[in-house]
Formats: sequence, C-alpha cells, structure tokens
Amino acid sequence: MLKKYIIRIYHFIQILKQIFLKKISLYEFLKYRVARHGSEINITISDVSLVVRKGTPDLMVALSCLTGEFDLLQYLLPKDYSGIIIDAGGYIGTSAIALNKMYPMASIVVLEPSIKNIDLLKMNVSDIENIEVVHGALIGSQSKSIMLNNRGTGEWGFSVVKRPKDAPDASPIHETPAYRLADLVTNTNEIGLLKLDIEGGEFDLMKNDMIAMKSIPIVFAELHERIIDGVEELFFEFSRDRILIKGTGEKYLSIKQ
Repeated sequence: MLKKYIIRIYHFIQILKQIFLKKISLYEFLKYRVARHGSEINITISDVSLVVRKGTPDLMVALSCLTGEFDLLQYLLPKDYSGIIIDAGGYIGTSAIALNKMYPMASIVVLEPSIKNIDLLKMNVSDIENIEVVHGALIGSQSKSIMLNNRGTGEWGFSVVKRPKDAPDASPIHETPAYRLADLVTNTNEIGLLKLDIEGGEFDLMKNDMIAMKSIPIVFAELHERIIDGVEELFFEFSRDRILIKGTGEKYLSIKQ
C-alpha cells in the first residue's frame, strides 16, 4: 500500500513538472482529474491530441513518450529516413506518435498484444498514414499465437512470459497472435530501428531470433530483468560487437558498427 502511495506521489510530481514546462496545460490536467474513473478523455500533450483512460497508466506513459523519452534516438537516422521502424509494445500509440514526429517519412509498424489497448492505439494514430497497427506480440520462436498474462501492474504491464518473476501467479488474459521479425517485413535488413518494450518478451526474441536482430542497425530496448532472469545477459551478448549506451531506467541503446 505504501509503495502505491509513493508511486502516486511520484506521478503527481512528474505531471506538475510537465505543467511547469508547458507540455500539458493546467486546464487539460484538471479535466483529467475530474473525469469519471474508467472514462476516456480527450487530452492534448505537447500539441498532440489523443485519448487516455482515467485510472490507468495512460497519462503518465503519454507524458513520458511525448516529452523526451526517445530523444536519444533523434539523430541516429537521417531526418528524411524512409525505411521501416518497428515499435514492439505500442500500448496506446504514444511511442509510435513520438517516433513519427522524429522520422515523419518512415513506415512505422506498431505491435500491441492486448485487446484492451489495441482499439485505443488505433484511435490515437488513425490520422497518421504511415503507421501500421498490428495486433499481436513480437517473439523469437515459431509459435503462431501466445498467451498474454496479467502481472497486476495495470494495462501497460501485460506480459507473454508464462511465469513472470515478479508475479508468478499472473493470470492469463487471452491468446494473442505472435509474429517474428521476418513476418513483419520481407527482409529484416529493411528495418532501421527496433524499439522494444515488451515486458520480458525480449528474452524469447533474443534467445530464438538473435540473427535477425543483429541485422537491425538500431535497437532501443527496455530490459525487464525483474520479470525474467537472463534478459540483460542476452542483450549484452547481442551487443558484443555493437555500440552499447545505457539510457534512463531499464533502457539500453544498441547501435550496429
């Protein structure tokens, strides 16, 4: 209970910071605060209009994505890059929107395994022609579907890991289609950037499809060692002959030399 209280205080402080920086207006924040729990609210963050759900991590994720989370990627590709970007773990679409603002000519394929999130994701990116939404999870094995599990961390924390280390009794939600990198493109060499935030699913991807990953020039991954052991070790192995940069929190950037 104390942990949840501390997290709420932290989130509130972060929102106040974004109000001060004029990334979200006080009016927009108050509109969110007075909304009914569970309702969908139209909100504007950093000149981006989108829909978030009250009582979920949506607002904090949107603030993070749209106010600098991906700045580390800003100059790694040409501004007019027109190749493919894979956004695995698209949640409600704010990461794809941020990547589109950064590389407006790129074709962005965004994957989201949760039925609860996919409709909102589609709604939030519906006006951006070069974003393709795929319902499913990115994995490394040959399975055509995989079970999505609820770790009890809210809509942003669903995982395909069968027994997450931090929630061994995670309850199954539903089956979701499963894709390998080669299922998404005709040639993995066409992918210029892979963004990974798949709640431990990166372990299976690296373990079973590392050769395809190695062909991708830029991989920006959030590693979830707290969900499954060995993720960091695999990513360091993957990055052995690459440039490895530690980002904030659990994020790492791996660049092909």
